[in-house]
Amino acid sequence: MKPLKYISIAIAILLASCTEKTSEYKVTNNIEEKPIAQTKTKKALKGLGHEKNSFPDFGFMISPTEYNEKYSDEPLFRLKTDFPETKPEKLPAFLEIDFKKEPLKYIEAVRDYSFEGNLPDWDPFKNKTREWYHIPWLHPTTTGPNAYPPNGGTEGFHGLIKEAPVGAYQLGPDLVGVEGDYSVYAITLVNDMAGYAMGRMWENPNDPDPKVLDKRYPEGGFPLGTVFAKLLFTDAPKGTDKVAYLENPLQWNAYITENFWKSAKRVVGKVNLLQMDISVRDPRADRSETNPEGTGWVFGTFCYNGQLNKKNKFMNLVPVGLMWGNDPENKVNTTNPFPPTKTIVNKNLKETVIFESADLPPQHLGWNGRLNGPADLNTVSCMSCHNAAQYPAITSLVPNGAVPDGGATPPKEGGSDEWMLWFQNLECGTSMDQQVYSTDFSFQVAIALQNFFTVRNLNQQGSWASEYKAPAVPVKRGRAKPTK
Repeated sequence: MKPLKYISIAIAILLASCTEKTSEYKVTNNIEEKPIAQTKTKKALKGLGHEKNSFPDFGFMISPTEYNEKYSDEPLFRLKTDFPETKPEKLPAFLEIDFKKEPLKYIEAVRDYSFEGNLPDWDPFKNKTREWYHIPWLHPTTTGPNAYPPNGGTEGFHGLIKEAPVGAYQLGPDLVGVEGDYSVYAITLVNDMAGYAMGRMWENPNDPDPKVLDKRYPEGGFPLGTVFAKLLFTDAPKGTDKVAYLENPLQWNAYITENFWKSAKRVVGKVNLLQMDISVRDPRADRSETNPEGTGWVFGTFCYNGQLNKKNKFMNLVPVGLMWGNDPENKVNTTNPFPPTKTIVNKNLKETVIFESADLPPQHLGWNGRLNGPADLNTVSCMSCHNAAQYPAITSLVPNGAVPDGGATPPKEGGSDEWMLWFQNLECGTSMDQQVYSTDFSFQVAIALQNFFTVRNLNQQGSWASEYKAPAVPVKRGRAKPTK
């Protein structure tokens, strides 16, 4: 890979400060979450006719006839996009907890906040406690010669989007793998604060505004109190393969491809809950005089452990860790290869906390022990990947050498000046390449915008000059495609 280049495109970017300032926030003991009935939202349509929301619900599904004949007792995914028209007034109560002083208490509180009203179906239409929403325009598959994921897009039972492959031994010593690799599928819910930003971006469903999440524009970026909660499932293991901590699984039916890389055929199959990711716009993480390297975000990850055999299977999700920065001064080049047999904790990291627990299955983690989940690469980190969230995507998701992952030795590029560009501490609402729009650490929003404009451009049967000045790169989170 050549060094990161800053290529001009025809975008006029106005300089403005982040809307949310650390100095404007004060933690008190009487923070109360805004009652759901008081938040003004766009009218939610019920039953038939919800397609008037202007966003397709899903991209891949069995026929209506087959659904009604064989799967009528299964859920049918509906996209919830009745976003708030006014900014919610109250922050989530868990922000009273200092994530640096009490990280375990913090991540468990975010989990409980995300679970309340959303279990067991993860359906925000059924939540009577608070409003949650989906990100639109994840339904189509990406197109082009480097499309990733291949044959992607959301399926119609649960709205799971195909995300990444799972290779041999990635989840443990008894996972030999399958031809074409196993797959990871995910569904994300966003809270009312994030929903407010999404409502501004998609106020005109036929002309989304990419500037909404870029801090160089007025009100740019997700507001304080934003929460993303993502469940990740996998079709592993199959046949004689085993993953000890996926015993006693939490399973959903989903309309999935036979494998990640090689098959475009979709079938109804079982997927197992593997991981949960959370991300929070926390005021204590904001950049300030006392926190000059602040990113504005806190990321957390859980790993499923069915051997705990809890009655509520969602509570088998064990906290892995929290991170709020990339530790850019730490350039030690180490990785924990596949299969992970022990969670190796790097106590030298200052912006990552890993929760050492007998309940936590062995984790490969990320580069030099930074936070990453079992579905993720062992060569990067949660935050290093999300650094590259932008539209249009002209920066590679991971540095050169990060894939294929899981090898016995760390990438030879690890710790180099170019490598460390991905491990800088970017501020919220800032693009890694200043010539394009930030999507404020959200890759799903970046993918949604790319999907929308790709379809629109195809319908217009023309091209834009900016596509040639700033050519897009494939958004790849997984292992490199196997060669024949």
